[in-house]
Amino acid sequence: MALRHSEVQIEGDFYSGSTSRRQQARLSLAEGQLALKTETDAWLLDWESVTVMPRVGNTPRYIHLPDDGVFETTDNDGVDQLARQFKRGTGARMLHRLENNLGLILVAVVVAGLTIAGTFVYGVPVASRVIAEWMPQSIVEQLGQATLDTLDSGWMEPSELGSDRQAELKAHFETYLASASPVPVDINFRSSPAIGANAMALPNGTIIFTDDMVNLAQSDDELKAVLAHELGHVVHNHGMKGVVHSSLTLWLIVIMTGDLSSFADSTVAGPAVLMNLVYSRDMEREADQFALTSMQQQGIDPANFSRIMRRMSASHEHDDEVDDRASQEDEDSSDDSWLSDLGALVSSHPMTEERLRMFDEAAAQ
Repeated sequence: MALRHSEVQIEGDFYSGSTSRRQQARLSLAEGQLALKTETDAWLLDWESVTVMPRVGNTPRYIHLPDDGVFETTDNDGVDQLARQFKRGTGARMLHRLENNLGLILVAVVVAGLTIAGTFVYGVPVASRVIAEWMPQSIVEQLGQATLDTLDSGWMEPSELGSDRQAELKAHFETYLASASPVPVDINFRSSPAIGANAMALPNGTIIFTDDMVNLAQSDDELKAVLAHELGHVVHNHGMKGVVHSSLTLWLIVIMTGDLSSFADSTVAGPAVLMNLVYSRDMEREADQFALTSMQQQGIDPANFSRIMRRMSASHEHDDEVDDRASQEDEDSSDDSWLSDLGALVSSHPMTEERLRMFDEAAAQ
């Protein structure tokens, strides 16, 4: 039994493909025959040679014809009716209905939002840990050296501590590292007024003490306590995990936005910054736990850590107050104003009383 087709007539414009001239035209279906008629010509068409573009809202629809011809129309319903006659375009019509279903759109938005949030909250940290653990040691060494070179080129200077004092501290640290460190560690000292009292661990096992940190300590055991914390970062590979985490976050945002310039918009960059902040605090707590355990194993008073950390925090607060007063007196006088926030930028010790209380309680036992 032959398939019966109802009559369809669609008004639109025809472009022949050989010229850019637009011609008013009518595409019709009568007695199963598809035909295109303009003011001067008429063609019978084979449906198999016709390509109907998917419907996108109520935007103009294009039907591609043989010999590069194009029929354009705003009668989307007519095109859908025509496609139904030949059992074509079912998927496109279904997609159009989905696109216009407000309930499904809201569900899709919620699912997409939860997926994105889950990716940043859980997926990126897990992937960062896995990738960091499998990172070749040669890359870790290159990254650590490149970081040190960058610090030395702009933010740090050779230490003003005497060679005897540096050797004394390294010897004091060696007794701790010999039993506590499962990985090679290289102790360095640097002068950095911009950073102030601080210590930091690089991915390749380099641990840097600033001169201000050494001078801030009231005993070498306090510096050993700081070393224990930094060693925790090295042992747990926090440096490389942080780099991978930041890189994955960056590229995920680039993939979602399609343009690096989107980072100029704080509404886009803000969530990524907050995610990195939470992750950094988790790493600090992990390094704290490593430090406390290793200090207890070697009979080092945990109070050494909380004492010097509180002193360091107070020194940074004082430096911030000085910087604020200086900037209020003359906001434009310094060409190196970017250094004023450097201490906060590179500080690896965001202090909280909750963290230090753990060491105080351990010392009291």
